[in-house]
Amino acid sequence: IDLTGGAGDILEAMRDSNRRNIKKAAKEGVEVEITTAPEALADFYRLNCMTRRDHGLPPQPYSFFQSFAEKVITRGGAFIAQAVYENKVIASNVYILFGRKAIYKYGASDRKYNHLRANNLVMWKAIECCCEIGVETLGLGRTELDHEGLRQFKKGWNAREYAIDYYRYSFAEGKFKKGSFGVPGMTHSIFRKLPAPILNAAGTLLYRHIG
Repeated sequence: IDLTGGAGDILEAMRDSNRRNIKKAAKEGVEVEITTAPEALADFYRLNCMTRRDHGLPPQPYSFFQSFAEKVITRGGAFIAQAVYENKVIASNVYILFGRKAIYKYGASDRKYNHLRANNLVMWKAIECCCEIGVETLGLGRTELDHEGLRQFKKGWNAREYAIDYYRYSFAEGKFKKGSFGVPGMTHSIFRKLPAPILNAAGTLLYRHIG
């Protein structure tokens, strides 16, 4: 997203449904906090575990995010935008900063509150924050082509979409291979059914391979 025109230009250029959802969330009493506080990391991780399970993926180990907070967040290289409703954090995004650029790196939410449209308000408040601190571009991250819902959510902010090619080197074949190397569909179904403690343990074990 090009932020050089300021938050006002972004608000005008975004999809009408985004503007309606932002207003709805605010009207419902959702509030957004921009923070680097340690307790915000714990709230994000709780939601991240829920979201990863919904997607059929084990969550990254908490130690990964602790290290990220220590090496990045506490040094001013990132911030967390979280939505609070009735004293409970229901959505949380992590944004990484470098120079005049920012990246929306992680997003998580409790789907029981999807009707409040908190995710829209979180993104909007993060955009406002980025504009205030002089960020000129906000990247919304990689999305698989078949994740149409997420692609539409990102495009609704007037984001420019472009292709990114990924390659894997096969030592057995002695060459690079192009394509998607995510978790197979059947594995997604299995992960969705696992109890949370077992799924979290699986994330700790497997994250370096499928994170």
